Amino acid sequence: MSDGLITGSPEEVLYEVRDSVAWITINRPERRNAISRHTVQLLVQAFVEAEADPDVWAVVITGTGDKAFCAGGDMKEMDSVARAGRQVHTPMTGEYRALLEVMLETYKPVIAAINGHALAGGCEIALACDIRIAVEGATIGLTEAKRGMGANFGSVVLPRLIPRALAMDMLYTARMVPVEEARQIGLVNNVVPREEFDAAVKDYVAGIVANSPVSLRRYKEMATKSWGLPVSSALRLNVGPNPYTSEDRAEGVRAFLEKRAPQWKNR
Repeated sequence: MSDGLITGSPEEVLYEVRDSVAWITINRPERRNAISRHTVQLLVQAFVEAEADPDVWAVVITGTGDKAFCAGGDMKEMDSVARAGRQVHTPMTGEYRALLEVMLETYKPVIAAINGHALAGGCEIALACDIRIAVEGATIGLTEAKRGMGANFGSVVLPRLIPRALAMDMLYTARMVPVEEARQIGLVNNVVPREEFDAAVKDYVAGIVANSPVSLRRYKEMATKSWGLPVSSALRLNVGPNPYTSEDRAEGVRAFLEKRAPQWKNR
């Protein structure tokens, strides 16, 4: 139920499926794609839809414009909530626990196309993705300490993605790390010039969805649900679709022998 402060346009998040890829775009360029509570709701809906759609084999999240991928939470809204005597949301409570968990539990490849600065909550959205492709000149950082906030998701996930000392440096200093540096420490997969960025992202994702969607789902679910488990337990987890008994496995082998492109059925 709305508390009267959750407002916004449905156009704040754009959703389009093209060539087996769901493209999710944060569309608030006037606010540097900062996420309001309404934006969060729309993003959750978009990821739930992408997860449920058998015709979607991968997901890309990006932002409108060239200034920011996402500048984090909407500070104006936070201030309005506080001035109204209401409590700004606490992570992992209520509906606000949903977005980053939903992203992690979207069992398809999720790619962050970082078209500009990815800061605070925007950085956390990028961290919830499997792959991060960034445009030259952008920065990425968990800047919450500068605003007295907690980076709840980032403080847990970032030390699992890069060496702990480097993660703690980013958290403690709250600095905006150039994506070129982020690539060197393994936080960003690739950095692309602005004029090549859109084409590079499309080409990269096309290379992913050329593969069996059954295998892709299996990889994502196994990698996600085995995170933190001992190897012996993880190897026996056996979650996600079984590629070994799938029609796609039979088709992939047959296509190889017949020297043709496989025709995946996602089953």
